[in-house]
Amino acid sequence: MTLYRIAAVMGALLCSALVLPAQERTLGTWKVFNPNRSTIALCDAGDKVYNASGKGLFSYEKSSGGIQFYDKNTGLSDVNIRTMGYDPDTKTLVIAYNNSNLDIVENGTDIYNISDFKLENASGSVTINHIAFYNGRCYVSSTIGISEINLARKEIMNTYIIGNGGAQVNVYASSADGNQIYAATAQGLKYASLNSTNLQNFNAWQTFDTAQGLRKIPFSQVAAYNGKVYAASIGVGYRPDTLFQYSNNMWQPLYFSANDSVINLNVWGNTLYFCTWNNDSTTGKNGQINSSGVLSAQTAVGHVRPTGWFFSDGHSWEGDFWGGLLRNNQQGYIENIIPDGPFTADAFSLNVTADGELIVCGGGVDGSWGSLYNNSGFYKYKNDTWSNINQYTQPNLTGVQDLLSSATIGDKTYVGSFRKGLAVHDNTNGQLTVFDRINSPIEPNLGDVSRDAVSAVQADKNGILWLGNAGATKPIKALKPDNTWLEFSLPFNIALIKKIVIDRNNQFWMPVRRSGEGLMVWSYKGTLENTSDDFARILTSGDGMGGLPDAICYCVAEDKEGNIWVGTNSGIGVFYCPGSVLTSNGCDADQIKVERDGYIGYLFGTESVRAIAVDAANRKWIGTTNGVWLISADGKDELLKFNTDNSPLPDNQITDIAIDDKTGEVFIATLGGLVSYQGDAMGLCSDCDGALVYPNPVKPGYDGPIAIKGLVEDAYVKITDITGTLVFQGKANGTQMIWNGRGYKGERAKSGVYLVFSSTDLGKEKQVAKILIAN
Repeated sequence: MTLYRIAAVMGALLCSALVLPAQERTLGTWKVFNPNRSTIALCDAGDKVYNASGKGLFSYEKSSGGIQFYDKNTGLSDVNIRTMGYDPDTKTLVIAYNNSNLDIVENGTDIYNISDFKLENASGSVTINHIAFYNGRCYVSSTIGISEINLARKEIMNTYIIGNGGAQVNVYASSADGNQIYAATAQGLKYASLNSTNLQNFNAWQTFDTAQGLRKIPFSQVAAYNGKVYAASIGVGYRPDTLFQYSNNMWQPLYFSANDSVINLNVWGNTLYFCTWNNDSTTGKNGQINSSGVLSAQTAVGHVRPTGWFFSDGHSWEGDFWGGLLRNNQQGYIENIIPDGPFTADAFSLNVTADGELIVCGGGVDGSWGSLYNNSGFYKYKNDTWSNINQYTQPNLTGVQDLLSSATIGDKTYVGSFRKGLAVHDNTNGQLTVFDRINSPIEPNLGDVSRDAVSAVQADKNGILWLGNAGATKPIKALKPDNTWLEFSLPFNIALIKKIVIDRNNQFWMPVRRSGEGLMVWSYKGTLENTSDDFARILTSGDGMGGLPDAICYCVAEDKEGNIWVGTNSGIGVFYCPGSVLTSNGCDADQIKVERDGYIGYLFGTESVRAIAVDAANRKWIGTTNGVWLISADGKDELLKFNTDNSPLPDNQITDIAIDDKTGEVFIATLGGLVSYQGDAMGLCSDCDGALVYPNPVKPGYDGPIAIKGLVEDAYVKITDITGTLVFQGKANGTQMIWNGRGYKGERAKSGVYLVFSSTDLGKEKQVAKILIAN
């Protein structure tokens, strides 16, 4: 078909086939959900501001307000930014991470990685403290010394070990002028001639002493500016941090304030800027020294933990560790520039509601289920918008810490606190209510009576909310739709319930913490008010005892066929007979044998499995302490594997996984933050008369997946050309099928119109869509 003919049929095609909305995610792509409420470093890049929020980075166009995000999904090599610096001469941003990885960003677009420091840091020996620039060179100050990077060649040229006697010394900052290079170190303020033939020789470096007006005490900051040098000492004992000025070969104290710590020294334009923190967390100050040498310092307005600032375009641009990026017009108006995102990166558990809203509990516990006293609250995400609920937006949540689990019933979200009971958020009016020992049967923890600990919540099909009340005499509680409560005892002692999963047989599967650990299965036998027939069993490892791979259990999921998958500290056990678990004969879990690299072993037998989620195609997403896997419905085939090396995952330890079956989006919570992956399996659709195709039309040069969405569940799909010749056939994953735009022999489909036919197991077949391919 000619391109002319294609153009002629395009209008008719677009009328007859449904096209996915513009915001539809491309299959196999990622999203990174970084918080933006904390600024750890701020850089003036002329027409834009770079703001590092710790987990991520964004730039803000001063004139237009345009925001560009930088993270692992957009090209950065790592997460957890420690510091950064910007060189206006080369228009280069250099980013250092907590693990000492280093990224170079040129002109805001091109990203280069230097991993030498990270590799050296494998032994825990290198931490990068500061980034400085001079004459096309980047000077990286670290716990071992100063490394010089050639920005044009993107490589480390030299490393200077400048400690006394040639030993390593912690260098907190460095700076250079036309003659000298200066280093603020734990041994004092050091200097050397830039023209030295061998700066790698520690003898080329000297330390300022009392002859020049300085003591050999630790210095944290140094900056060469306007023909002078400025340095900040670290306060010791009764001495506060002091800002010194070096002029005419002598150092003089220039500024100090009792109980204040000098945080940084940065030269932007024609001004030297610095920030201080008051040690009682009540105030912070923004200071500057202008080109005339005049120093001024004023209390930061609207925030108390400044991390950097500068004046540009009639505004004071200020970063705050707690308050993010602020723009102050110096006339009483302060604007917070905080891009939408979760309140923090903390993500302990996930829950996707029936209408596609993601609920994230930001609390957590330590490895022994001890309190973290986390105040992150919980976050809601829907239609690309975040709502953050915490003690700052809801005063009723003050003291309601370590939120661990959520459930939604109707218009209310229920969140369990490991410190103080149950929080109930009314989604219609925003009202929040807390239930604890005072206004409900929730009991204090017998092991710590200061806590009313709710460790897990879950809603059943009847609209009843079920709670695990940790350390209680009656550890299972239920809140009925009529707002009355029920309590249930157990025939054995448990410390707490980690999670609650209710299967189609109305049995409760609950990993518990107790002596010997285990998985508890409990049923009220259909008689909610009569507790005499309630029955429970603890499943552990061993034949006849439950057959689990390990007695330490973390997670449970029911698949589409009613089988129960259990994640343990040593792999996965599957109950193919869940309805028999509480019978007199009992039922043990099976361990799936798989072949990996020529060896036969048990499924994830060497992994600590922390999360299991089942997608619309009955495949399993598995989260461990080493990343995420997608495996086939029967568990025998590995389909995908992600970790921090090959994906935007911020951390390899997974805390939870949840799937929105309507869109196929897979949300993954890690110790380092939250991301999502656009999967290819979708759940039941309410109207399957027509299918959605994306992209459509398929433009020249596109070689990605073509998604056919909105099919009958598990439909068989045929794709033919306009003459009826079969090009491809396959089976949907849930209600979506993916076509790679190629025929059976791997050849790319020719330009033209292709027809999509869908049929069920009963054999009923009909045309559901058309696809236009233009090569």
